[in-house]
Amino acid sequence: MKKPLTVSVEHFHAQHADRLQLKLVAGQEGMGRLIREGAVNRLGMALTGFIKYFAFRRVQLIGKSEVSYFQTLDPATRQARIQAILDKKIPCIVFSRDNRPPAIILKAAQKAKVPVFVSPIPTPRLVNLITLCLEEDFAPSTSEHGSMVDIMGVGVLIRGESGVGKSECALGLVERGYSLVADDITRLRLLEGRELMASSAEVTRTFMEVRGIGIINVAAILGSGDSDGETVGFSGQFGGVGQGGGD
Repeated sequence: MKKPLTVSVEHFHAQHADRLQLKLVAGQEGMGRLIREGAVNRLGMALTGFIKYFAFRRVQLIGKSEVSYFQTLDPATRQARIQAILDKKIPCIVFSRDNRPPAIILKAAQKAKVPVFVSPIPTPRLVNLITLCLEEDFAPSTSEHGSMVDIMGVGVLIRGESGVGKSECALGLVERGYSLVADDITRLRLLEGRELMASSAEVTRTFMEVRGIGIINVAAILGSGDSDGETVGFSGQFGGVGQGGGD
């Protein structure tokens, strides 16, 4: 499996904006910036002026205490502190608990093209959620040739040579009430070094190719509940199929 070295802010926002309730308020031109560490850094120490060990590669978070402290500084100090932080090429800034970003930060971030987000989620909870999201983004991943079916919450990967009948086997399970996750190509991610999660590519989600018929939309034919394409836990054991039938 290959572990991503970086994740763009644009990808982070696209994948997790709903879960984190993120609202972009400045720096839209900087969405291509890269997150280089899968963790969160609170900006409290940096706002005091101490940036010797500043974790600038991470998502930067500002809570109520940081905002309150920042407001006690004189205008010149505020400008100097936020500029020193932005000069470190940080990927983005997130304000928690719907804290209103100070105008000086918004103006400086917009000029530096650093995305600024606001979320209504309380700070401790938001730190945990962002960390979980980044763990998913930075998880080692690979693609496996085979069909994945969700059977009672456990992913079962059906592998075999081309033409052996993987898709027919998966379709048979879907007809019996189980859910199709992916057909032909299954994406696998390793979370926390111990749990495999499987999903399909967006472009092929809910679709399956059946020999002699062609490409079918499983959700449309068998009902939306029979093909969700969502990520599921995977037992880690590969199931094979016998000879015969189409792929």
